[in-house]
Parts: sequence; C-alpha cells; structure tokens
Amino acid sequence: MLVLEARGIAAQLLFRGAYYAVEVAAADAPRARAELERYAAENPPRRIAPAPRLHDGAIQGALIYVLVLFLVAVAASRQLLDHDWHALGVLDGQRVRSGEWWRALTALTLHADGAHLAANAGFGALFGVPLARLYGAGLAWAAVLAAAFLANLADAALMPADSAALGASTAVFAALGILGSRGRAMFGVGRGRAYRAAGVVGAVVLLAFLGTGDAHTDILGHAAGFLAGLLAGVALARLGLPGGALAQRAYGTATLAVLALAWGLAFRHTA
Repeated sequence: MLVLEARGIAAQLLFRGAYYAVEVAAADAPRARAELERYAAENPPRRIAPAPRLHDGAIQGALIYVLVLFLVAVAASRQLLDHDWHALGVLDGQRVRSGEWWRALTALTLHADGAHLAANAGFGALFGVPLARLYGAGLAWAAVLAAAFLANLADAALMPADSAALGASTAVFAALGILGSRGRAMFGVGRGRAYRAAGVVGAVVLLAFLGTGDAHTDILGHAAGFLAGLLAGVALARLGLPGGALAQRAYGTATLAVLALAWGLAFRHTA
C-alpha cells in the first residue's frame, strides 16, 4: 500500500476471507503491478538462520576438563610413579622437534602453580560450556584438544632451543577460536560483512585482553591456539560430523584416551 501511495496510485486493502488483496482502478493495474514487482525484486526477504541445536551435558564436560587438570596437578606435585611430571611432559621445543610429539599434548595438562591452574580451569570451563552446548561435550572437547595439539606443535617448531611452555591456555584459546568461528556461522546470514565478522572480532578482542599477559606469557602459543581454533570451527561447520549421544560418548572417550596415551608414551620414553 505505501509503495503504491508513494507512486500516486490510489489503492485499498481488502480482506477476501482467507487472504488480503490490494485493489486499484483497472487503468492503474499494469503500473501498480510493475511497481510491486520492482519493490519485491529490490527488497528480497531476508533469510533467517535457523536456531542452533543445543546439546545436553555441557556442565559435565567442563567438570571432566577441570578434573583432569586437577588430577594431573596432584600427580605432578607428588611426583607419582617416582617421576618428575613436568620434566616428562613440558612443551620443550627441541625435544618435540627430536620426535617427542606427545609433549604437545601432555603440556596441556601441566601448570606452573595453583593460580595458573585455576585461571586455565576457569576460563576453559567458561568457553567450553557454550561450545559443548553447540557441538556436544564429546565433539567440542575433542576439537579443542586437536586444535591445541596442532597449535603446540607449531609453537614447538618456532620455539628457541632453551625455551619451554606448559599449561592449558593453548586449549583455552583454541576453544575461544572455535566459538568465534561458530559465531560467524550463527549470525552471519545476509547481514553484511561487518555483522558476519562479529563473532571473530569479539573473539580477537578477548584474545588481546586475556592472551598477551606479561613477559612469561606464551603469546605465540595463545595466538596459535586461537588460529587453530578458528580453522577447527570452519572444519566442524563443513564436515557435519554425527552429534548423537553415542557419538558424543565416543568423542569424549577418544579424547581422554589420547591424553592417557600421550602420558603413557612420556613415561615409556624414560624407561
């Protein structure tokens, strides 16, 4: 109606039982039809992204993550099995380049002190819960571990010979990267480039705020974790992996098994 009135075409809206009709004079009908078709072509309906399916078990997944970090911290502090866990599992670039690839996994479970542990446990759970709601706890944490592992390998490849790193912060920023990538997928349908990038931009801001720290902060590891997380998020969106309850249990079991295998290799290497 407003389109026709703006063009000086007299029209009225009539209710025809099950639908509405726009009525114009017969002489104005061709022009009115052309104006309405032009308006429809210039203003197509916006596609609305479907609401994402949310999964259960997110809190339980975060609790298992925290529990794993805590148990390894206790074992390391007491030097269980008569070994120095930090020496066995720290991300030592030279040793990783020499073939001890499992350190890219074991280092994720080690921390320098209680404050370091608490920060990574807290932020990991904070980012892990919404991620698990989106992908399911098993798949979410499997993706985080895979991204963090690749990031640590990259970090080790560029690390000076006398440097080492440890902590779950690489995994924390991998989770943040996956969330940023998912945010783009959720909010980026038909709303312009700036809006499509909102998820990534927000994640980058958090990376800058949380990941640059002081002189002892492994900035390269944080950045690599975030970038690996972004790539993992893109991969997850394209792969369309199964997300049912059985699959989630399989992903979760595999994630824990991979960490156990990494520590097994670390202990075996000292034998």
